[in-house]
Amino acid sequence: MNLLEEIRTRVNPNIEDVERIDLDIGPVASTAASMYREPKIGVEGKFSVWFLAALALAEGDVTVDKFTDEKVNDPRIVRLIRKITTTLDPRIGFGARLYLKMKDGREFREFLEKPKGDPDNPLTFEELTTKYRHAARLAIPEEHIDILIEKISTLETITDINEIVGLTVTK
Repeated sequence: MNLLEEIRTRVNPNIEDVERIDLDIGPVASTAASMYREPKIGVEGKFSVWFLAALALAEGDVTVDKFTDEKVNDPRIVRLIRKITTTLDPRIGFGARLYLKMKDGREFREFLEKPKGDPDNPLTFEELTTKYRHAARLAIPEEHIDILIEKISTLETITDINEIVGLTVTK
């Protein structure tokens, strides 16, 4: 939900002051993330465009460590989910169109043709690193993460792949 993360960064709205959010989404998002209107357990949040949108606006980033039972049942997030409507627009593809209306009358309209991570809108190395850190800390020792990032950033100098593989194993 890049659009809502960007709105949060730019405007930082109080989510309690949101009147409504209209999201036009493409077929991929509709197919992959329209399974649960109001998820009840963490894993369902991964398949809920409403939860993903609410989380992005409420917290600014959507990371794997946030797909918890507590987070999908957070009353602030649930109230925000109920203010979100979605419409399928097959012309959008992988992008999204957003209309956000605040209770004070402010309105925000955004369109994102290519989501972050698309070949035409690639992640920077710093963004990839941040994303990797969030995911990696769930599976490998924290002290290995910086070492792995450094080794990956200089991959062409690695002569033995076991230098990297060995750091991904928990002991």
